Parts: sequence; structure tokens; C-alpha cells
Amino acid sequence: MANILITNRCNRKCPFCFARLRVNIKGKESPDYMSRDDVRKVMDFMERSDDPQLRLLGGEPTLHPDFIDIVTEALARDFHVHVFTNGIMSKKKADFLSDIPKEKLSLLFNVANEEIDTENHRKRKRYALKKLGEKAQVGITVTSPEFEYQYLIDLINEFGLRRHVRVGIAQPIVGCDNAYLEPHLYREAGKSIVKMARSCIEEEILIGFDCGMTLCMFDEAEIGFLMKNTEGFVMRCDPIIDVGTDLDVWNCFPLSNVLVSHLDQYETRNKVKKTYEKVIAPYRVLGCKPECFTCKYLKRKQCSGGCLAHAMNSLNKLPPVEVYPEAYECK
Repeated sequence: MANILITNRCNRKCPFCFARLRVNIKGKESPDYMSRDDVRKVMDFMERSDDPQLRLLGGEPTLHPDFIDIVTEALARDFHVHVFTNGIMSKKKADFLSDIPKEKLSLLFNVANEEIDTENHRKRKRYALKKLGEKAQVGITVTSPEFEYQYLIDLINEFGLRRHVRVGIAQPIVGCDNAYLEPHLYREAGKSIVKMARSCIEEEILIGFDCGMTLCMFDEAEIGFLMKNTEGFVMRCDPIIDVGTDLDVWNCFPLSNVLVSHLDQYETRNKVKKTYEKVIAPYRVLGCKPECFTCKYLKRKQCSGGCLAHAMNSLNKLPPVEVYPEAYECK
């Protein structure tokens, strides 16, 4: 999988935004929108990579002026299109997406509690959820140890959405100030996540975990419960691979300010992934907390140690901005 930023524009300003260094930045060199020619280059790249899914995000991907044409072309090339959205889209685009068979399209709505939405945003989001129904899954980003989640269950029941919820943790960005969940709060956040999972399973809803979780967020009984009552408890921190509007490539959004290369340097996604696995390997031993360094679970690779951005930000010297793939090729 790879995430394709077709636009840097967004109609929200979330304080925890993991794409903060790439979104709504005035005076930046990268274009606001990926050109159609570059979108085709990415599609060619994904076909060479034998990857059947085109994952579109931003920013808010539906803001791209050619969004409908991009999705139409992707479907014609037999991609399954997955859209990451905040749901604040026009009726025209919601109607267009609603006409696509669910076998060809899926969406992840990263929705905030409606209390912080404007009336216009609320109407547009709810219209899109109503139109897209079972094609849509909701997600939440945890920014504090205690958080509201009932509104997600309510949205799933009201609009007949997929009975799954993605749960992620707000992570730091290397070399940038953004709101994120401090690692010393992970245990308390873990208790709240388990509470949410219990509420969800009562409604036959499964939660799934995004990257950056740690084993020490939960006790053994909680881990057992999560294994049986979620999509599967995982603690991964793998190269996701994001492609920017100028075809810049980076490991993941928290690392989008360092270790940047370019799509033209690679033939397939597997080549990108192998390069970044080698680049980030030295940082994996550090973990997100001081105690990670001596943790037996991290040493045995039973835990990933949380987001690498924590480890990189703890160093006196940040990693280099650019990556040269040839330096990591097997000799």
C-alpha cells in the first residue's frame, strides 16, 4: 500500500494533523494539487508494484478540482479506490461516489465530534455519510487519555456504516510542533481504548488499530480481550510510504520532514519499502520512552516501541532531510 496526496489543501485545521508539514502551507515549493500527468505516473507505479489499491488523501482529497476524473480513471484501470476524507465534501462528489459499486470503492471518514463542526460542515458531512453508507468506515485519532467515542457508534447506527472503527494515536512530527499524545499518558489512554472496545462490541462493532500502539498501553487481561473482540491487536510501525503532490516520497507522515526521496528513484513500491526499512532500522532500538531501550518486548520484536518520530525527536541531531536509495542497495 501507498498513500497518494493528490492535494495539499484542506478545509479543516486539526491541531494534531499528522500532515501538518504538507497541508495548507503558504509559500511552499510543492504544488497545491498533483497534476493529472503525475497522478498517471503514480498509477503506473502502482501497477508495476502489483498493488490493486489506489489510496487517495491530502489534505482533503475531494478538494482536488479533478477528483471525479481521477477516481473515474483509476476505476477504468481496475484499481480499488480508497479515499481518506473528513467527510466535508460537496453534494456532487458525494453523489458521484455513491454511484460506485462497494466492491470498487471504500472510504475512511476521520470524523471529529460534531460539536466542534460548523453547521455547514455538519450538513455536508452527514449528507456524505447518508449517501455512502456501508462503503464508509469511521476513524478516531486519540489526543488525550480520556476521549469521547459514543458519537462514532451513533453515526454507524444512524447511517448504516461499516461496523468497524479505526483507532489511531496522535503522533508527533519530526522537527515540527503539533498536538500529540505524550507517551507517559499511553497507559491511561489504553484503558479508555479498552472501554471504547467494550462499548463497540456490545453493538457488534469491531475496532482496528493504526500504527504506533505499544504493548505497555494495556495489561494482560486487556490484551486478551482486545485479541478476541477487535480486528486484532497489533503494534506495528512499518514504512507506509506516502507520495506528495510533487512526487516526493517519505516513510510516513510523522517523518515527512526528514528522510525524503522521490518517486522517480524507484521502480516499485517494494523497492521503496526495502530502502526505508534499512534507513529507519537504527532508530527502532530507541522506542518512544526511555524504558523502551531496555524493554524485553522491544528486543524480541513483540512490540514496535511506538512511533519512530518520538525516538527521532529525542536525539540531539535530527535525521537527514534527503535519502539516496543507491546508498542502501545490496552490494
